[in-house]
Amino acid sequence: EVFLDDMAVPQMESSSLYSPRRSFKRTAGLKRWQMVLVSWLIALTVFSLIVLVSRTPSVAEHTNTRPDKVAKDKTKIIQSSRDGDVLVECKLDTPHDRSAPAHGVLNITVRRSTSPLVSDAFLNMIRSEHFNGCYLFRVVKGFIVQWGIESPHPDKQQAKVKFDKVGIDTPVAGQTLINVGGSLNFAGGNSGTGQVYVNLNNNPHLDKEPGSLPFAMLDGKSMEIIKSVFDGYSAGMGQVKAVKKGADEVKKLFPKMSRIEKCRVVNDD
Repeated sequence: EVFLDDMAVPQMESSSLYSPRRSFKRTAGLKRWQMVLVSWLIALTVFSLIVLVSRTPSVAEHTNTRPDKVAKDKTKIIQSSRDGDVLVECKLDTPHDRSAPAHGVLNITVRRSTSPLVSDAFLNMIRSEHFNGCYLFRVVKGFIVQWGIESPHPDKQQAKVKFDKVGIDTPVAGQTLINVGGSLNFAGGNSGTGQVYVNLNNNPHLDKEPGSLPFAMLDGKSMEIIKSVFDGYSAGMGQVKAVKKGADEVKKLFPKMSRIEKCRVVNDD
């Protein structure tokens, strides 16, 4: 009987030691596989997000107008002209330095619907050919590009220096343009100067100055041309004086200075 009891005890101990430990090992192994699986799922999710973000178009891709979309963009602008917008084209060149990159057509959308007074003043200058032959005499890197001073005419016609000063359009919340990159305005907010500038970047401090706010916008391709204009001539080097004397003086002193060759109104209702 003692022998049987001794045999019974090992059997019970063997059973009690074997089953729970195997169950524990099986559970631990399962948890390890679960952790490996979760780690792989997390890694796969992170990789998918990286691929998705890398394919998202950048700001530059949104801004730049691709050649195959130019026709569509122009159609849209012309269509919107029925609501008061007008498209103007100005040919820009660097006539005294053929190696310069600054040349092409500037597409300018005039927002006559929200700024009728200054828009009409600008359009009248376009029709009168005021800007034809005007040099970009002021180019401040990262700030503005300015033009509108007439040089002596080849036909000896006197250059115009005074223009009508129109009133200030009442700003329309959410519609009137402000001094952001690509916007066009009269110098000093005064049409009487006959000079305009285009903002190279956002210049909110100009919104606080007296006078008119911007009334037109240049598209992405036009801004690429504007930003390629030579900006190495510092203010006060005699640009204005040279422009007033004429092309020969500009060629001699500022050969890299760009010029508006000709402007025209494309559509006008």
